Amino acid sequence: MASAKQDFERFVAWLHQHDEIAPPDVRRLANLALANFDALAATSRHRSQRSIYLEGLLRPALAHTSDAPPAAPAAAADGAWPWKRLRHLTLGPFRGFRTPEPFDLQKRIVLFYGPNGSGKTSFCEGLEYGLLGAVEEAENKRIDAKTYLKNLHAGQFSAPVLKATDHQNREVDVVSNPDTFRFCFIEKNRIDSFSRIAARPAGQRTELIATLFGMEQFNEFVSHFNESIDSQLVLEAKNETVLTERRRALANDQATVEAVAQSLADLATEEMELGHRYFTETSYVELKRLIGSEEAPGRLHELNNILNSIPPAVIGLTSAGLLTAFEEAHRWHEQAEKISGVLEERSAQVSFKDLYTSVIALQETEGDHCPACDTPLEGPSHVVTNPYEKSRAGLEKLKDLGELQESLKSTKANMAVASRALRQQLADMGKFIASQLEMDTPLGRYLSGLEIEPSGSWWMSLYPIQAEGHPEGSGLTDLLSLAVRIEKQDATSRLALQDRQMRIEERDRLIELQLLVHTQDQKRQQSLGNVAEAKARIAAFDEANAQLIDDAEKEGQDIARDQPIKVAYDLFLRKLREYREQLPGTLIAGLNESAMNLYNEFNRNDHDVDKLEQLHLPVTGDGKIEITFRGNPGGRVDALHVLSEGHVRCLGLAILLAKAKSIESPLVVFDDAINAIDHDHRGGIREAIFENDNFSDMQLIVTCHSNEFIKDIQQHLPQKQRGDCVVYLLRHHTGDYRPRVRNNVPTKNYIVKAREAKDNLENREALASARQALEMLSEKAWRWLGSYDLGLISLLLPGVGAEPSLRNLCEALARKLKDATTFNHESKAPLLAAYDTILGIPSNNLVWTYLNKGTHEEADRDDFDAEVIETVVQILETLDAINLRPKK
Repeated sequence: MASAKQDFERFVAWLHQHDEIAPPDVRRLANLALANFDALAATSRHRSQRSIYLEGLLRPALAHTSDAPPAAPAAAADGAWPWKRLRHLTLGPFRGFRTPEPFDLQKRIVLFYGPNGSGKTSFCEGLEYGLLGAVEEAENKRIDAKTYLKNLHAGQFSAPVLKATDHQNREVDVVSNPDTFRFCFIEKNRIDSFSRIAARPAGQRTELIATLFGMEQFNEFVSHFNESIDSQLVLEAKNETVLTERRRALANDQATVEAVAQSLADLATEEMELGHRYFTETSYVELKRLIGSEEAPGRLHELNNILNSIPPAVIGLTSAGLLTAFEEAHRWHEQAEKISGVLEERSAQVSFKDLYTSVIALQETEGDHCPACDTPLEGPSHVVTNPYEKSRAGLEKLKDLGELQESLKSTKANMAVASRALRQQLADMGKFIASQLEMDTPLGRYLSGLEIEPSGSWWMSLYPIQAEGHPEGSGLTDLLSLAVRIEKQDATSRLALQDRQMRIEERDRLIELQLLVHTQDQKRQQSLGNVAEAKARIAAFDEANAQLIDDAEKEGQDIARDQPIKVAYDLFLRKLREYREQLPGTLIAGLNESAMNLYNEFNRNDHDVDKLEQLHLPVTGDGKIEITFRGNPGGRVDALHVLSEGHVRCLGLAILLAKAKSIESPLVVFDDAINAIDHDHRGGIREAIFENDNFSDMQLIVTCHSNEFIKDIQQHLPQKQRGDCVVYLLRHHTGDYRPRVRNNVPTKNYIVKAREAKDNLENREALASARQALEMLSEKAWRWLGSYDLGLISLLLPGVGAEPSLRNLCEALARKLKDATTFNHESKAPLLAAYDTILGIPSNNLVWTYLNKGTHEEADRDDFDAEVIETVVQILETLDAINLRPKK
């Protein structure tokens, strides 16, 4: 039920208790945050809303805020509660109550039931306001408290008036204190949220314990602090850095001005060295004149003009080479003619050679007979001479003829090569003639008329003897004269090319120096410009940077102001998160055993192996709830992995009750909490809370819309506690918007109702309640025997499909008690005596007729025996007084 502000107040108090880890600025920041909590909580980390708000809050106020602890209400110490039981509550106008409504709360057990919307939640919120000073639901919904708490129809709100009984039995006012009473409330919503978070993946369960104890608002509040406030503060001397850089540049300017003479001297030396790179005695001025310009061309321009004229290419043809080419072609021609003549003379042998070769080729297919006459090679009738052997012998004799044929092929190939070489030289001469524009001369026409690939001995017209009738000027003599001209031109071209290369090298050197001269001139120009600019900047520095100087000074003051804020915020946030992380462990410290025992009592019907052997609650916000089962005491597992949702809800309720018990709270308010538990576990919870001694020294206030659960509480309350219980019934209004409150609700306890009916001489009603009471007590006795492994009994049935009568059940239980000779317990003898007494009433007695089947309207029935009915009621009261709690 705690709000984020209340939890933050506890953090601030914790921070002030640890002065050694919280410097004064951190405590001041915490005090400011607490004083402005509502506005701070309205911000979030989105777009740095919270850090922006804090920056506006801390800058003007941090240094002037006190670092002393803020005033806070004192919490109860070591169980010294200011009162022992609530006494009275007056509620209204408040939420659903339009007019003041009194509630007498002096009983130890106060039960409220009624339909939804009848005022139960408004009643609990009245208690919450009276004990804690606020209602959490209003804060959750971001609604102003007075708007949320006022009655809609009355249009106003009055603070509840809550009274209590102190330790001297005096009536005192209850003073709200969230620290003292925060664990007095157990809500359905808390248990529901706990079970929902338990169903999430392990990485999303960090708020598990916080949710159970109502601290999710605090978790959310802490999570909205930005990781850093730096972006809202002035922490870097940006202007001072710029100013320093500019002053450094100013120092560079001063050094530039002071070094101008040396700089110019260095430039002059570099320029002199540059001139000497062209020629030893060349000055820089002369070098620039050689390079020239558009207005005054120099040597470089002259070289470019010279080199633009390209000399003729070297053809590489000589008269001697030409003559040699003619001779080579003619020599191979003559040798071919000679070989051809020899082969002509031996033409007959050539025919035989071809014949022999063909015969040998036929041997593979005609090898066993003659290929000409088809006569077998062997046998009675065979050829005289083997044609294949004769062919091989003939070829051997004609071997030199083959060599002559191969020699002729080789000679013709060489002649073709020599012919192409000669034709290439004549082609080169043709190009020369064309370049000299002499294509119309007889020699030009001859050369242009030659085929590209002439065949045969085409040169014979020129060499060795010029044929008659050949055009004048096309003879060998003219060709040799042309070759001499070409030879002379080649010599001239070679000399020109050598001279051209020297000029190219000179030009390239001047171009390279031209680039260096250009760079050097720019360097001198830049140096002189830098000096001029440096002098101008030095003269104008203070005036040009006046604003920056002022900004840097103000910036230094801002940093001196904001740096402590950054340090304080960083440490504050770290301590806040540290507090949040350790808070769950603080809340549940020492609860392991008591929570486990309560959990096992809630789950009384589970097998013993499925009950808990150990419970380990987490010590940090992201820790696990771990358990071991009695059936496997060595296997420690994550409880939320293995427990069902119903068991998880029981665990949450057990933890909350264990916390209330550990602080010795005088009060526990169950705000519809029982409805968060499934029906299978309600019996165990009812027994653990209302029937056992776990909470016998606490006042218990229960609201519930299930009248059956309220009835069960009344039925099973120990006899001595029934007088300390009151039941309220809340019902909807009848049109006046005032809930109908009834505080004199008759008890639903069967035994009490049986006694009241008997005392009023209403025997039939007495027997009706007696039958219900005997059923309830017999079931209780049966469960008690079962807790000692004696629950197996035999029952007689009157027929197929019939149920055992109540008397049969009582007889079976009595028989089980008598047969269990080794079972000794202080409750055994009185229980058996009570059953013997009631079973002593004859089974055909009218009383047993009605105990077995119930009482109904019947005509002509006999009157009831009042003394027997008194006996039955007394026996039931005796049974009710026996301690039949399982394992007790």
